[in-house]
Amino acid sequence: MKKCVDGQVECECKLDAQDSKAAAVVEDAAAAEADLDTNAEAEAVCSMHRGNVPRQYPINHCKEYVSCRRNGRVKSVSTCQEGFLFDETLSVCNWQDRVQCPQQGSLVGGDTDASSSFDALTLVNPNNNIEAHDAERDETAERYNYFCAQVAGSNWSVIPIPGCKSFITCKAGTVQQIQDCAEGLIYDVNIMGCNHAYLTQCSVTDRPTMSPTARPTASPTVPPPTRQPVSSSPTTRSPALSEVAPGGVGGVGGVNRTGKPTMRRTFPPVSDSPTSSDAFPRVMEWIEEREDALNEKVFRSYSRDGLSYRSYWFQFDDFMKALKLMSEKSITGNKKHIFYMGDSPAEWEYGVVNAAAFLAQAMTESISKDTCDEYNWEANSDDFSDDKGNPKEGVQPDEHYAISNACGQGGLNYQEFRCDPEESHMECEVDRNMKIQATTSEVYANAPPPLTCRPRTMTDSFTGFWDVMTGKESAAFPYENNFGRTDVEGCCFWGRGAIHTKGVCNLGKLNYYLGAQAQKDGRQSRYPTVDFCGFPEAICAGTKSREMRWVTSMFEWTERVQTYDDGKGWNYMKELKKFVDTGLYNLEFVNATSGIVTQGCHDPPCSGAKSSINGGLGALEVRLKEERSNNFLQALLALGAGGEKALVRALTNFVSERKEKVNSEILQSQTPEGQLYPSYRYQLSDFLSALTKISRDGVAGKKFYVGEPTVARGMVNGRFPLSNSCGQLDMSYQDMHCQEEEAHMECPVKPEMEQYALTSALWFQAPGPFKCGPKSKFPTTGYWDYDAGKENNEDAYANERGRVDVEGCCWWGRGIIQTRGVCSYGKLNYYLGARAAREGRKALYPDIDFCEFPQGVCSSDATYGGELQWMVGLFEWVDRIQSYDKNGWNYMEELKAFVDSGYDDFEFVDRVSSILNLGCHSPPCTGISPSATEAHNQVDRNDVFQRFLNIFRVVYNFPAPPPPTPLPTPYPTEEPSMVVPTTNSPTEPQLPTVSPTISPAPTSLAGKPPKVVSTNFIGKVEESEGRLQEYLLLSKYPYGTYPSYLYTWKSFLVALEKMTVDEIGPGPGNWFYIGEEDTANYGLVNLAAFLAYGVTQSIQYDSCDENNWEVVDFRYPLSNSCGQGIKQGGLLYQDMVCTDEDEGFECEVDEKMEIFGVTHASWIGAPQPLYCGDKTTGYWDHVTGLERNDQPFVSSAGRSDVKGCCWWGRGVLQVRGVCQYGKLNRYLGAAGSKGRRKSMYPDIDFCKNPGAICSDRRAPELRWVTGMFYWANQVQRNRMNYDYMGTLKDYVDAGNFTDPSFIDSLNEALGAPPDVLSNRTQIFTDALISFGLIEEEIEEVPISTNATEVPVNNYCGIDLEDAGRKCSVVCEDPLDNSTCPEGESCYQTSCTDTESDNTTLPTEDSNITLSEDDNSVNETVASNVNETVASLNDTQVEMASMLVDELSQTSNYCGTTWTTAATSCSLACSSGKDRECPPGQFCFAQISCALTGDVTTNWCGIDWNDASLKCSTPCPAGLDSECPPPTRCFADITSCSI
Repeated sequence: MKKCVDGQVECECKLDAQDSKAAAVVEDAAAAEADLDTNAEAEAVCSMHRGNVPRQYPINHCKEYVSCRRNGRVKSVSTCQEGFLFDETLSVCNWQDRVQCPQQGSLVGGDTDASSSFDALTLVNPNNNIEAHDAERDETAERYNYFCAQVAGSNWSVIPIPGCKSFITCKAGTVQQIQDCAEGLIYDVNIMGCNHAYLTQCSVTDRPTMSPTARPTASPTVPPPTRQPVSSSPTTRSPALSEVAPGGVGGVGGVNRTGKPTMRRTFPPVSDSPTSSDAFPRVMEWIEEREDALNEKVFRSYSRDGLSYRSYWFQFDDFMKALKLMSEKSITGNKKHIFYMGDSPAEWEYGVVNAAAFLAQAMTESISKDTCDEYNWEANSDDFSDDKGNPKEGVQPDEHYAISNACGQGGLNYQEFRCDPEESHMECEVDRNMKIQATTSEVYANAPPPLTCRPRTMTDSFTGFWDVMTGKESAAFPYENNFGRTDVEGCCFWGRGAIHTKGVCNLGKLNYYLGAQAQKDGRQSRYPTVDFCGFPEAICAGTKSREMRWVTSMFEWTERVQTYDDGKGWNYMKELKKFVDTGLYNLEFVNATSGIVTQGCHDPPCSGAKSSINGGLGALEVRLKEERSNNFLQALLALGAGGEKALVRALTNFVSERKEKVNSEILQSQTPEGQLYPSYRYQLSDFLSALTKISRDGVAGKKFYVGEPTVARGMVNGRFPLSNSCGQLDMSYQDMHCQEEEAHMECPVKPEMEQYALTSALWFQAPGPFKCGPKSKFPTTGYWDYDAGKENNEDAYANERGRVDVEGCCWWGRGIIQTRGVCSYGKLNYYLGARAAREGRKALYPDIDFCEFPQGVCSSDATYGGELQWMVGLFEWVDRIQSYDKNGWNYMEELKAFVDSGYDDFEFVDRVSSILNLGCHSPPCTGISPSATEAHNQVDRNDVFQRFLNIFRVVYNFPAPPPPTPLPTPYPTEEPSMVVPTTNSPTEPQLPTVSPTISPAPTSLAGKPPKVVSTNFIGKVEESEGRLQEYLLLSKYPYGTYPSYLYTWKSFLVALEKMTVDEIGPGPGNWFYIGEEDTANYGLVNLAAFLAYGVTQSIQYDSCDENNWEVVDFRYPLSNSCGQGIKQGGLLYQDMVCTDEDEGFECEVDEKMEIFGVTHASWIGAPQPLYCGDKTTGYWDHVTGLERNDQPFVSSAGRSDVKGCCWWGRGVLQVRGVCQYGKLNRYLGAAGSKGRRKSMYPDIDFCKNPGAICSDRRAPELRWVTGMFYWANQVQRNRMNYDYMGTLKDYVDAGNFTDPSFIDSLNEALGAPPDVLSNRTQIFTDALISFGLIEEEIEEVPISTNATEVPVNNYCGIDLEDAGRKCSVVCEDPLDNSTCPEGESCYQTSCTDTESDNTTLPTEDSNITLSEDDNSVNETVASNVNETVASLNDTQVEMASMLVDELSQTSNYCGTTWTTAATSCSLACSSGKDRECPPGQFCFAQISCALTGDVTTNWCGIDWNDASLKCSTPCPAGLDSECPPPTRCFADITSCSI
């Protein structure tokens, strides 16, 4: 070992004693380092390369690096930019201080394994504790050599260092490298890499007594640089052309720089059976020759800010190894698992295109993001809006990524990716106890963490979301993914590898054919120790990950794509060959392939996709469809497929398919006697061979013409001039001037203008978008080379008008009918744009100057959507076509003549096309397009017009002609008769009624409300926003009342608009009634009644799913999901079938359906969300907060299971039962769509996924919409034996909105316990106040003449009573809670000055005691209290009387436990119902209460002072669990008394 120094770079140099040739090279380099010839060094290094794959080696002290081919030749020499050195570990230029540069000779060995990034390295990570100094290095190495010595063998091994924050790489018992895990991570032996500390445990001691648990690895995991170098691609210096013979670098054979002959390595076919085709060697050779292009276009990753870098996880060498493995012969022994490379050497391009299609999917799924694991990509955006629903200025929307996206994204459920029945034995079983975390994820600021799966526990029963605004996970509330999951139990089957193999079927097949299951069954297995079902993360984290991430994806490609046949005529292999044979221009092939990969069929939506959208069929469009298509084009370009060669093959195949005709009718010779016979000398095969050569290669520079890839106008001598932006079809757009009287309108031509089009043709390698700019930037322009797919500006190339520049050429066609020219754009600006606004005329688009920015037509989608592109076309049609009248041809007259003549003279269409396209009806058009004689695509235009006539069935829109008048007959057919009046005298006119009758609701039952009604109504509702939020949209929690989390103003307004003004709506008879044209009061009262019902049903509990509330023997049956309140005359929810006119609409009950609710009651110990599934159930123990399923527990409905019990209440009105869900599905959901009716939610099947109301991504609006639909369908249509609409009419017409008769009658019809009815009545009144129908009454504080005046102030408290009792913290405004302690609000209340008030309520000195006899205790208390009444004022007498009455009437009290209720006696519950108690407390019976003091000194509070001040909730047992959150239990508080 020796050390060499070059400036600031220290290089560890290690001589390879086994290779004398390498040693000689190194010695020569050291001796003459200053004059070292880089090219000679590169050739010397590559000549010693004996690896089986190409490699890159550092040269010139790591400032440069050489790329060596497999055959030992130099491929290229590249230079790192200043400040960077080549890092062989990562195969990139890295920061100088992070690279230890080994001497060159030590890097070139024998048969190195390309799968390892550590071949013959003695590198030390600069971030670790081993320094470059000998003493420290030797000391550290000696210390850790102990650990390496524990690992037997000479293979590479990776083991953790004590503490697991670092790990070492060993070989042959010595330390090779030390690496640190990032902050918060430790080494995990299970995944062979760094993992989150909370997901693994470190058990490594300072001196291990046994071998480490990690298996030896063939290639240790090397993390990419923590910071990507900012340099662009390294400067590449190719070998000088003068030194390379023809066919040398990149050619077939040749001479290298040393003059030694070389031979490109070939891939001979393998004889093992089953084997690949004979095309395999040719395809492998072809792809290898294009390594540079593939690295530039395919194996590239991109950061979110656009930085491009060579992919770390997916590299060319690994791809080639896997491709050879999968293509040479079957990896499983089954021929279908051979990656297709073509059927014969002559058809090898089929294999190239198959590889391109595969790489296109890999680029989209994984390579572009450089992630082996599927990353968390599906987000829900919750924006911040102002009062009118518009985004607030300067506020960006939050992006929330569900943690449960591990279960599936894009509406897909990976656990339900099942195999076909005949292959079901192959799929993985879902292990709900599996714990796995992904190895990779997308990298950007605050990006979501890697996907993870883990079982649910009592403390971890649901998952939240990742907020990229804060970079933190929020798990305060269950947050559902697109499929409705709010947990990650069993969700370990996300995508992995190049095309992200996912789902229990695909991963199961990997295990069955390639993994442990194959080994177990005695079949051939590539990875016999890998259980892809038990540890699917092995694809990204296993010891053979670099191979597996490609092999597993190629296996899936052979299994799912190459063998795809839909049984109806679409076969992948046939379509692949068809695509190649027809010239590679029909990109529907790659779109279909994308559908197979992502969703399982070539024409999504796909049946059996197990999706939450489109009725379970999956998305209508392939995700990232355009990106996949573009990536396919990139891969084709990189692989050199397509263009002229494809056309030659298409022609030869066309002729070959007709060989019988050709041989029998063309290639015939004739005998002297005239007899025909097949020619012996002129064979079809010879003809095709000659045709191929002269068409592809040509003779003397001339080629046989075989056509163009696509037929398109605008070509000049077979090429597309870039100056066509100035004009096509012999037109000059900047010279298309207006008539003299309109000349002042046209746009001026500005040479300095620079514009770029957004779109262009989509056919393969079509010309790019137009551009214009000054000659100073684009002096001359060339043409578009469609063979190369790029511009060629080496020489100027003129368009038909002779233009070779694009200065001032910004007036090309845009919009629906391609509006073009300075006149047309000037008129747009004059009538519609900025000029109209400047000059005081009405302007539709005042902020767009069409003269300064004509590209605004196509670039203003963000502001005007797609409207502008249509509007400019319609305006031009009105301006140019409808007003056209030249040379005796008038458009309007000719239009009418065409219609009146029966639509048979289609020359009319050709003339209109000429006006639009060329400027006149009879081309050529003087002064515009002097050479064009017909419109571009004239035949197509005419055909399309005729198709529209057929589609529109125009002929049926006109009345039939009258029948011909019959000829007169000689005699009348009937005798004339006298008409006799039907009445004896004229009918007297009826007098008008005194006043018109007001009918409240015909429109509500007939159809969509008129626009004037809906506009007026929505405006009225929006005015009440503040009061509705203050009074109604509030939820009660154990720690106070707060704005509802689930039921927000924004979602309410969205739902209301959908149910009243939406274009689709809920269908006739189901619109939410909003009043009549002359008054909105009918609608406002209807809405007030709806909100009153909704608040008492769901909003006050902030719940979407029905709570588990019914108690049986002091327990909550889990089978309450089947139905609650049955004893009160209800039905099981699954038995609530439809009747009468709705008969048959109900959902079918599926006992296998499994759905988990999202919400539940908020009090401590409350039952968890309802669920249904194929299982027997027990009960919820609210004391311990646990499910008890030891024994079946029967509900009041007699059920001890939850089979088919998925129909509990959901949404604001708690819609429940199979009938109501069936009607939702029929009118709003998938059933309506299938029945060819318009549907607001065609992708939601409420019968198969009723939980969508609470878990779908649109749940915020669904909670409201489903309730409003129920109200319209049930209440408004008088389906409760109650004339709702008539009663509503009478109530509003009477005008007395304080009259309770309406709400009382509605309460009686809807039913509810007395306390709920009272609450509903109050909320109804609050809603009427909010809508301004009742004036709010301000209560005045009564003035007592017998007592000291009581001041009225604002005080903080948990509730009004608490604030009035404490009067400790003053607050300024009852609407502002910011000055109150956490959990408290501001209330207006009166406080009595105890110092000046001589009368008080009874205290411990009042000698009020209870008899020990339980039967007489309440009477004794009442008697003792009565003795003190004489000393009380009027108010206190009334309070004391109420206390006596309550004590004498009940022994039921609220509390968290019986002991708490018995000791506090703070709140009676005379009915014995839990609903009388605050959230978190229950009603307990047989309690004898005494007004004695200091029963307990333990009280709840946020801190000790808070507890001693409030004295609101005792905790006699001294447990925090007795207190509502966020309070705790504090002892030794003597200031409180009960």
